[in-house]
Amino acid sequence: MLLGFEAGAHRRVQTLGDAVFYMLASMMTSGEVGIAPQTLPGRMAIGFAMFSSKLLTALLCALAAALLIEHKVREDMGLRMHHFHHHVVIVGWNLKGPQIVHTLRSDARWAKVPVVVVAELDAKPSSDPLVCFNRSPYPLRGEAIERSALAEADTIVVLANYAEKTHADALTAVNCMVVRQNNPRATVIAELLDPGQRTYLEMAGANEIVGIGEVGGFLLAEATIGRQSAKELLAHVQRLRHEQEAHLQDPNRPAG
Repeated sequence: MLLGFEAGAHRRVQTLGDAVFYMLASMMTSGEVGIAPQTLPGRMAIGFAMFSSKLLTALLCALAAALLIEHKVREDMGLRMHHFHHHVVIVGWNLKGPQIVHTLRSDARWAKVPVVVVAELDAKPSSDPLVCFNRSPYPLRGEAIERSALAEADTIVVLANYAEKTHADALTAVNCMVVRQNNPRATVIAELLDPGQRTYLEMAGANEIVGIGEVGGFLLAEATIGRQSAKELLAHVQRLRHEQEAHLQDPNRPAG
């Protein structure tokens, strides 16, 4: 169009390539390196092109800002979809959570492994850039299972809900069953509050069960990174528990 208007009136616009170049130059630089049209239709064409370029730029900036804001809002609300593999998932969050994250970051093998916290919280509970957050009701269910890439995790830690005074271990067992159903191959480490409920967590599919009171956070963290000493201590505690139960059933049998 510009070529038709300016071909006979402007010496710099003689070919289609000239017209395209000066049109683009006017659009991208507000006319600084473009041409000064000699005809009224040419001026109208250049003016429309410049106006359209500014409008398009504003629309693209607004679209980019909207996408960034949506991404940030979804991340803050725990609604972001994650696509991790071989990561760690922490189901629930309590005082043991920060200790687990700290232990992971202190071990060279786990320092760069992503961690997804799936909990009923208002916001991400850790400032660690490799810790992500997905909001989920308790016990675990719904879209949070898919958003956290639970099926692709290598290690899953199920923390107890301290707000539940009487059914905390029952809820932990339900979470373990959900986790095991969605990921049969992962190592599942569960926190136990009442030693008498250990059997239910075992039946629910937990590989390691930690219920050692004050040192529970330490053992949870050590078991998460697969520390052999933690595994041996947990096995020893479980062996003692079985021996004590056997002794209670048969008082004549010596306790370990």
